[in-house]
Amino acid sequence: MRYPLLLMSTLLLLPASLQVVAAEKASGFQSHESILALARRFMEDYSRSLNGEATEIQVGRLDPRLRLHNCDRELEAFLPNGGRTTGNTTVGVRCPGSKPWSLYVPVTVNVFKNVVVTSGALPRNTILNRSHLKMAKRNLAKLPQGYFVNPDRLVGMKLKRNLSAGLPLTPTMVKAQMVIKRGQRVMLVSRSKGVSVRMQGQALANGAMGELVRVKNLSSKRIVEGRVTNDEEVLIGGYGG
Repeated sequence: MRYPLLLMSTLLLLPASLQVVAAEKASGFQSHESILALARRFMEDYSRSLNGEATEIQVGRLDPRLRLHNCDRELEAFLPNGGRTTGNTTVGVRCPGSKPWSLYVPVTVNVFKNVVVTSGALPRNTILNRSHLKMAKRNLAKLPQGYFVNPDRLVGMKLKRNLSAGLPLTPTMVKAQMVIKRGQRVMLVSRSKGVSVRMQGQALANGAMGELVRVKNLSSKRIVEGRVTNDEEVLIGGYGG
């Protein structure tokens, strides 16, 4: 009856990683610690290569009643098809050995990145300018509706609702301000090889900054499509129209 005590004493003298291996061999089952450690390492490496930002990984627990045969080959970790890379997700761990098995480990991935937030409280219908915006680090896992990393892209947009200070801007919170109205006279601009040609046109629809809008060339009567560049110009490709 001294053998269990002797085995325990020997395990306590080993480094932590070797203690796990020795315990696995003694029990014949794969330790939960080795499975969870692999899931953590895999997700840390994957998230770092994908996001290149500060990442925090939280690994869940396995059912303590779970018993899996000790794998006689190195365990493999993988991301399930369609698996999320931020927030609550799972990492697959499998044994490719003579007695194969696989399971999914619950993992929470928090990725912190500088995004555009409001510099102060802003009312609905505010036309955003640079002073309304600043950069701040936020957890992308809590921004499922998207975010902005370039404040200049938001300048000139209109808020759809009231926003509190420090709130991350998402695409659902803003809309492009209409700068060209249907029926308005506009200048069609075509550029090619350093040469610019300007023609009178008439907008056939409302258009916001950066949007594509159909315009009638008042000289040729042809209908062309171009991109709104300001409140009186539409840029078209080539010399068509």
